[in-house]
Amino acid sequence: MLYLFDDLVLDTDQRELRRDGSPIPLQPQVFDLLEYLIRHRARVVTKDDLIGAIWGGRIVSESALTTRINAARTGIGDSGEAQRLIKTLPRKGVRFIGTVREAAKKLESAVAPPKVEKISSLVVGRTAPFETIDRMTRHALSGQRQMAFVTGEAGIGKTAFIAKAIERLTEQGFDLLYGRCTERFGTDEVFLPLIDALVNRYRANGPELISAVRAHAPTWILQLPGAIDASERAAFQDEVFGATRERMLREFCDLLEALSAGRPWVLVLEDLHWSDFATLDVVSRFARGNGTARVLALCSYRPADSAADGHPIRRLHRDLEIHGCCSELRLDRLSHSEVERYLALRFDDAELASSLSKPVFERTLGHPLFVASLLQHLIDQESIVEIDGRWRLSSQAAFARDRIPDSLLNMIGYELDRLTDNERRLLDVASVAGEDFSAALVAAGLSDDAIDVERDIEALIRKDHILVRSGVSEWPDGTYSGSYAFRHILYQNIIYQNLSPGHRTQTHKRLGKRLEEAHAGHTPEIAPALALHFEQGREFPSALRYLREAAESSTERLGHAEAASYLTRALGILDRFNAAEEFPVRVALLRQRSWALRSCGDLVGSIRDLRDMIACAEQAGEIKQQLNGLTAVSSLCLRVDRHACLEAAEDVLSRSQALADDTFKALVQGSSASVNLFLNGWRKQDAALCDRAIELSASATNYGILIRRNGISGIVDCWRSRYQECRRAGTEGKRLARLAGDVYTFVLFNVLESIALIHLGEWRELRREITAGLELAVRNANGPSSALCRLTLAWLHVEAMDFDGARELCESVDDSLLVGDQSTYFHKRAVLAKAYVGLNDPSGARRQFDDIERRRLEEGIDIEFTAATQVYHCLGEYYLQVDDFTQAQSCARQLHDYVASAPDLNHLAQAHGLLARTALGLGDSAEAQVQLSRALEIVDNADFPIASWRVYRTAAEIFAKYGDVDRAATYRLRFVETVRRLAQNFEPEDRLHKSLLAVLAARTAQLEAMTSLPSRLA
Repeated sequence: MLYLFDDLVLDTDQRELRRDGSPIPLQPQVFDLLEYLIRHRARVVTKDDLIGAIWGGRIVSESALTTRINAARTGIGDSGEAQRLIKTLPRKGVRFIGTVREAAKKLESAVAPPKVEKISSLVVGRTAPFETIDRMTRHALSGQRQMAFVTGEAGIGKTAFIAKAIERLTEQGFDLLYGRCTERFGTDEVFLPLIDALVNRYRANGPELISAVRAHAPTWILQLPGAIDASERAAFQDEVFGATRERMLREFCDLLEALSAGRPWVLVLEDLHWSDFATLDVVSRFARGNGTARVLALCSYRPADSAADGHPIRRLHRDLEIHGCCSELRLDRLSHSEVERYLALRFDDAELASSLSKPVFERTLGHPLFVASLLQHLIDQESIVEIDGRWRLSSQAAFARDRIPDSLLNMIGYELDRLTDNERRLLDVASVAGEDFSAALVAAGLSDDAIDVERDIEALIRKDHILVRSGVSEWPDGTYSGSYAFRHILYQNIIYQNLSPGHRTQTHKRLGKRLEEAHAGHTPEIAPALALHFEQGREFPSALRYLREAAESSTERLGHAEAASYLTRALGILDRFNAAEEFPVRVALLRQRSWALRSCGDLVGSIRDLRDMIACAEQAGEIKQQLNGLTAVSSLCLRVDRHACLEAAEDVLSRSQALADDTFKALVQGSSASVNLFLNGWRKQDAALCDRAIELSASATNYGILIRRNGISGIVDCWRSRYQECRRAGTEGKRLARLAGDVYTFVLFNVLESIALIHLGEWRELRREITAGLELAVRNANGPSSALCRLTLAWLHVEAMDFDGARELCESVDDSLLVGDQSTYFHKRAVLAKAYVGLNDPSGARRQFDDIERRRLEEGIDIEFTAATQVYHCLGEYYLQVDDFTQAQSCARQLHDYVASAPDLNHLAQAHGLLARTALGLGDSAEAQVQLSRALEIVDNADFPIASWRVYRTAAEIFAKYGDVDRAATYRLRFVETVRRLAQNFEPEDRLHKSLLAVLAARTAQLEAMTSLPSRLA
């Protein structure tokens, strides 16, 4: 959009304020403020409006706001006295009162492409690559995504080529996302170029992009500073809870597809040989996608650098090429004729180009950066001069071998040698600041005034071509200065490498301290840069702090591997200095890295860090930290390595005996005892430890204590069939885990809550919770969580007697997801066995029982109690189905003995019911009556709907068998009422409602036939 007023144009797409076609520099916040005032010129804009729109609701001083308004006035030729265009209304706000005309324009990119000097942007000799881009453009415009790798050595002209390509694509209506990788942060800073691309585009034209990100990539909205307010951020954090990196990859590609529905886009990612691996995963996923996307991706890298460093970009490129998913635009050195063409364009003189081409080509061998540097050298030496508007060669002797550097590096060295001492000092500090830097930061390194340094940089740009302007920089403390970049990173590298170690160290330290001061309260935004400066500046305590902040930021972006890398650096630094509190710092780092490794699937590494943490605590004599580590190992191994889990639990019980803190002792012992109850079955001594832990922590408010307390309580209550209490513990545990962002613990509590809801018969709520969990797991690309949700739904279906649906859900879960998850593996087999029994397919059920026994014997483990009760009961049903009453009785007794000591009344009632049916089959009517009476005593005095309908059906069968028609009818009606109550969880057209009533009708008909009574189901 163009806003025209006075003799000015505010171009919101290009983010420029122009007068007579010439740009007027404005800092970003001033531009945003001016645009906001013009867009809302129909009303008075309040201070709160501006703070919300420009600063994202952050606390801003009155002076900062006034400064930006005054800067906007200055930019448009207004003043506080005149107020011709921006008028202040005391105690109300401000309003733009100028006459404005709006004009639409052909869409142009709002994101600045790479900065390329006018002369060096002359592109010659790239006919074939541009023809390839033209072909790819046609495909992209037709909806076929395109991916091209622009490759070549340093200085070959990749940036200039891409800038020219962007210019051509923009003319065809393409919008731009531009990101660039940074050497110093490399593989550690997850998604850095993609986030930069989105941030730059958002700042240029926020509302449209933010709307698309909200709808298609919510995991990315949290990466855009200021894009959403605090209330929205909380909602989005709930939305992306449990998200994985895979989800972020998918959503970025979905975002590109959605954006391209409106217009074509070009995605540029430069210098991928320095990229983090997550960005490469996005590149790979996008290139392999087959959906419609009017997107052309241009990715540049240096093959030699990637090979030397072992970076995977080259392998990715080759793999995509093999599968026909990309093209390569290889930029080679210029030929003799191409050099001549470049010279003709550079000097606008074909004759001069002809005379220069041979010596220039012979010296540079057609290397574009060397060619440009050599020509600048000749101009500086006045070997080529401009006379009356035309360029002339002053002397052929200018090309004498001894007067011209014989390599690009020597040429750069020669340029640097020509600088004054002050200029060299300035560039020395700039090389430490980075490839792109602000004048204010260089001033801090020089201990000089920022305005003076900015003036010196501008003078150097006019004199030499080592630096170029790259925009403006503004820090949170209000510091505002010009931003600059090295013409090519080779200049920065050479200068930086030639610094003395002491000078380099001190400069890093100064720059780190200034950045820390300027970003007080906002350091997470630049934590990687701060960590690097303080690490290189040997300020190790500060480096540690910011490495941990960088790790936390990476974790928020789901870059768990990168977080682990930052923490590994932090642990390495810890070994290099004597920290005042080395032990707690090391323990905290190991715990944090363990969490990061666990989150990226490296359970072995996670457990190793926990064991190192335990060893560290042992050396320091810190028993509490030892126990915390052991408890974490036990919890982490609960579902995947029962031997290690139980070993850690027993170790906790042993080591905790010496504790003096009764509450802490009770909690860690209760945690370990609850693990034993879950995996080994009921033992009174374990239950007593759990009860004591629950009692002593009753008034706790600490997160860690509450998590442990709810975990202990949930397991004990589940064992005792106190399902309402178990449900509350599960729900509260989920809430706490979500607040802490702990997906693993959330899943454990979700299991507890689901078990409680199953046995309470609250199936509507269970399905709602699990369906929501499944949708989240699918969005998050979390395979194990998705499998667990599907199997829980399968369990619901089998209890609702939809046996086909249960089997389909189980079979939709790939066994490869369960290889390392013993609990889920057994759970799947148990549910499948029940489904096959329900389908009257005993051979199918037998296969499941055999699989369970095989894995149990191979791994030397028992089944945890939630699965064991299901397996024992189903085995009994299976043997009844095949008329093996003796084996059925044995399984029923196993179930009885397993649950009786708690007692788990729910499953005890079912055990008695099974024993009654087996006694009936064996012809022992007295035993059948005894077992039935025990089962009825339990279900008549408790609310266990699953146990109830099974026992009532058994009672109806037994009484009918022995001719007690009235009692058979009584229990048949109770059976009907219980099943109908379960069916009421669902709407009449629901599959589970129908399955329950279908089975109810069939079973009731059988019971009525046994008693020769008319149907009472109508």
